[in-house]
Amino acid sequence: MLNQLARYEKEFANWRQDGYPRVKPETYRYIEYLTDQQDDQSPREGILWQHQWEAFLRVIYTYEILNKEQIGSSGLLLNIVTGGGKTALIAAIIAWLRVAHHTHKFLILCPNLIVRDRLEVDFQSGKVFHDRKLIPDWSECQPGDFILSSLGSDRSGGGWANLFSSNIILGNIHQFYQSNRSGQSNLSALMNGPEFALFNDEAHNSPAPEWENTLKKLACRTLLRTDLTATPQRADGQTPDSSLIYEYTVHDALADGLVKSLVVYQPSIQAVELTYTDVRTGEKRKVEEIDWDEVDRLGLSATQWVTDDEPMRQQIAISLKRLEEQEGRAKGRYQPILFVVAVCKADAEKAAQTLNLYFKLKTLLVTEDSDEEDRRQAHELGRAQKSGNPYKAVVSVLMLREGWDVPEVGVILLLRKFSSKVYGQQVIGRGLRRVRVENVQSNEPQICAIVDHPKLEHQWLWDIFNAKKRVDVSIDDQFDEIEDLPSPLPKQELRKPEMVIAVPEINPNYVDEGEFVINSSPNGVLPRQDWRQVLNAIVYEPNFAEITRVDITEVVGTELSGDKWKTRYSSPEIRERGEVYSVPLSNEALRESVKSRLLEMAEEMLDEAGYAPIEFKSRMYSVLMSHVRAKFLKSNPLGLAEREDIEFVWKILPQIKEKLRAIPGLIGGIIEYGD
Repeated sequence: MLNQLARYEKEFANWRQDGYPRVKPETYRYIEYLTDQQDDQSPREGILWQHQWEAFLRVIYTYEILNKEQIGSSGLLLNIVTGGGKTALIAAIIAWLRVAHHTHKFLILCPNLIVRDRLEVDFQSGKVFHDRKLIPDWSECQPGDFILSSLGSDRSGGGWANLFSSNIILGNIHQFYQSNRSGQSNLSALMNGPEFALFNDEAHNSPAPEWENTLKKLACRTLLRTDLTATPQRADGQTPDSSLIYEYTVHDALADGLVKSLVVYQPSIQAVELTYTDVRTGEKRKVEEIDWDEVDRLGLSATQWVTDDEPMRQQIAISLKRLEEQEGRAKGRYQPILFVVAVCKADAEKAAQTLNLYFKLKTLLVTEDSDEEDRRQAHELGRAQKSGNPYKAVVSVLMLREGWDVPEVGVILLLRKFSSKVYGQQVIGRGLRRVRVENVQSNEPQICAIVDHPKLEHQWLWDIFNAKKRVDVSIDDQFDEIEDLPSPLPKQELRKPEMVIAVPEINPNYVDEGEFVINSSPNGVLPRQDWRQVLNAIVYEPNFAEITRVDITEVVGTELSGDKWKTRYSSPEIRERGEVYSVPLSNEALRESVKSRLLEMAEEMLDEAGYAPIEFKSRMYSVLMSHVRAKFLKSNPLGLAEREDIEFVWKILPQIKEKLRAIPGLIGGIIEYGD
């Protein structure tokens, strides 16, 4: 997104240097209260961090000096990295509006209960205003005067009646949707009350149609709308309709030492053993050993490299070695947490049971089926050390993403492939927040270890952090967070704002009358009109290939900032290979996982064929599910199929994908000539 304030940066800098001319007298006095008495360009220590101060002043400048016709007709957007203190920034803007503009009503919208619960803790009883000393003694209000109403919560008196009496209303966006009676009632209460300031947290979600409609409905009563997000670019390429005025990226936060440094660990593999098993009889037919250089001809799915029994145990063993190192750095001051990210419930259950039963590590599993107690424990993982038997690992199926902030997350194990830059960054963001507890110094180096696999092809994700490799480190060297962490890259700053030019708006009346040759096939292969017959004629072998041994020569760690060195570690030790260990899966987990994997396959095959997954995913998934029902489930719906048949599908899915993608024009035919 384009920073809309960039072209005003010179004027903004002069405004600051000249002592904030043309602001309201109350605003000037409040800024003066927050300002460091020894440095009039910085905030007082303990109130705001420097980047929060920069964002705060830009909000004031845009609101009081510029006008909505220039910037912010649909609101202001602040892009601030995870761990960058968005909550304290919201509180500072609220305090300013209350003190200087006598605003008494504030609405904070969020996308889910995880975010709502975190914000509720911070705003309950004015906690954040008190902790950050945001309210001056001379103000007519004090921290306890900010009465919170958290809709749907039992802790803060949330309820319709409190919408009128509360100063701060915290709610899930769905609680204001016009498509449900409760949302209509809540919306009506707001629209018939006083004007308010609106904060749209995790704003990258807001292009969703009903979310966007709700914001438009609220606009006529909104004095100032402020959007906040760490990932403004959505998976579908859409962005919030608000005007970006400030960016504080992960590179900036690394340079300031505000977040943990990231280190990525990957196994270096020499050879792979495959065992071919008849799905129906369980008979082992063939064992094949393949050198790593030839492994691509096997046609294995990317996730098999981290979810088959042997590879998963090895990836977990690598993660537990990293967790052991993190516990050594913690020195008993806090309990580092291993965060395992799976793509479906079957993989999540398998990982959780492997950690609990095989590696004897106390692990919490959180999926969409988890009860409130499990979700509560997930929030309190970092504070459970005093219990004497805390969880050391948590496994999630993308349930713990935006808004889940446990600073003790010290290791992240990826058991899935990310095709979305948004989801990838959000998951890695769970490990960015620094641990801030007693006896942990603010300048103490902290890292988050990410255990990845080369077959997941996440280099694009590490490129976001400018990953670079160094190979001149001994295989047995141990990582030292003080000696080995180099200085981070310097922050990028706008030096010549006068050189910034505005991008002209697209003229909706312009018609390009040029001639174009339109190719109906994105990759040059003609779509097959007979795709139905081709699909029905596919014959499958009744066996599947399982990775039963992986020879790892070493584990490679890559540091993602500063000098970007590369460290090599010895391969992990796990139990004897002959030991039999399997994880039984529930029927529900197996069914849901087949759906999830088919959806993932639909996205991958569309992307490879040159079609937009966001547009055609539903059609492709429907065709895949119909194909599976006809070929393997006796035409039964997945919910009514026998477990034996579902197990067959689960194990044959990689073969289905390879068969379909190997037929030229098949995917194009489904899209171009499907119903």
